[in-house]
This record gives sequence, C-alpha cells and structure tokens, in this order.
Amino acid sequence: MSLATDHANRWVTALTSDTAAAVDLYADDLVYDDHADSDHVIDTAITKAELEPRLAPFANTNSGNGVGLHRFTATEAFQLAGVNGNPAVVILWDWAGEGLATYRGVPTEGKSLRTRGITWHQLDGDGKIERETTYWNDTPVLQELGLPIITPEYWVEGFDPASLAPQ
Repeated sequence: MSLATDHANRWVTALTSDTAAAVDLYADDLVYDDHADSDHVIDTAITKAELEPRLAPFANTNSGNGVGLHRFTATEAFQLAGVNGNPAVVILWDWAGEGLATYRGVPTEGKSLRTRGITWHQLDGDGKIERETTYWNDTPVLQELGLPIITPEYWVEGFDPASLAPQ
C-alpha cells in the first residue's frame, strides 16, 4: 500500500472507533478546519483539547443517544507535495450515518443518511496531521431532509437562470 492509502485507512478507522487514537494522529501544533462548521474563527480547533470533542461523535457506539452511528470509507487517497518537504494526503470518502437526531441542526426523522466528502491533511516530519481541511457534500443530505435547496444544472442546453428568480 502507499503512504496515502495507509494514512487514509488509519484515519477513517481511528475516527470511527477510538477518539483517543484519532486525536493521536494529529500533531500538537494543529489546525483542524471542518467546513461543515458555521464559524471558522470559533469552530476551528488548534489544540488537541479543542479537537477531541469535534471528533468524538464519529466514534459513538450508542445507537439510541441521538449522536448517531457513523461510518467513513476512504474511497481514494492521493499523496501530494506538501510543505517543508513533508507530504500532504487528500482523502475522498463516503459517509453513512444512522440514528442521528439531527444533521446540521435539521431533524432527520430517523432517516439513514449518506454523502461524500474530501479531506486534505498536511503531515509533519513524524507523519502526524498538522493541518486538516474537510468539505462535506451537504446538499443532497439536506435536500433529502426536506430543505428546499435548488441545484440547477447550468450546463444543460436551454437552462434559463431567470427560472430561479422568485416570481
């Protein structure tokens, strides 16, 4: 296996099974920016103490507490040139959640949810994660939960942007 694949598998396994092991994958000097958060100044973790509660829900094993059971599957991983001669890794992943009371504050009404996302990790000289940026594809999940999010297909011949304007 490659460094990228090994790293991705180690990350998704720890993330969904052992929060302490997941936190240990990160360097002491870290920046964790999950773009699902609402305020990047407040929600960005820069210490392991701030990181731990952000990762903990993903390792939840109690199906009845509303936090949900989470499964991440690394579908692809790529090694990139990073900074200071250290590699970066990009991970494409699939996520499934069951038993969540809410998703981004929206009631789930017991629905099983699925989406995809991408995470970038800058590794340090010891292979620890120094920087993380994650993007979730929330649109299909929020649409499934009933939010009126329009996803126009601009590339379709004859699409009229005026059709999106309120009448």
